[in-house]
Amino acid sequence: MTETPTEPQESSPPAPRQRGRQTVGDMVRSMSLVLVVVAVVVLLTLRDDPTQTIHRVDFTEQLQSAREVAPYDVAAPVGLGDRWKATSARSDNAGGVVTWHLGLVTPAEHYAAVEQSNGPMTAFVDSFVAGATKSGFVTISGARWQRLDGGQPEDRALVLRGKGVTTMVTGGATFGELQTLASALRGG
Repeated sequence: MTETPTEPQESSPPAPRQRGRQTVGDMVRSMSLVLVVVAVVVLLTLRDDPTQTIHRVDFTEQLQSAREVAPYDVAAPVGLGDRWKATSARSDNAGGVVTWHLGLVTPAEHYAAVEQSNGPMTAFVDSFVAGATKSGFVTISGARWQRLDGGQPEDRALVLRGKGVTTMVTGGATFGELQTLASALRGG
């Protein structure tokens, strides 16, 4: 028998899978890839102990600088203890208006701040607790402080109007923590 030569047949590529016909293996591989990406993102943003991110500052120099230029007694806390952590401090002198800021973290890890200015009281207070409701007064170390609650960007504040200066303790801290901070303030 003689074989007749046949033309070599071209092999055709496998037909592409139709959309929607993926296998369970394809789905498992895709989900695995997504889970790996999610795990990497979580590991990059995970913090073991949130208190490790709190950076204490020594505000002595900023306080001294503010006291040299301010036409009022710049106040800072004295005797709060090590569990209160100063995290930011700055002063600014713009056109004779001197502002003083000292940010702290309370022992309960809430934010609290001391803010002072010899500028217009209403604008100064509104820049911290806009829209707050007046919720009475509290006497601290013989001084009458106005309580403000429900403000923005800070939740609450205690405000003291002095001669030519507004002093405020504000933040997300409780009123009890704000009162403790206010009672520790001393001018210099």
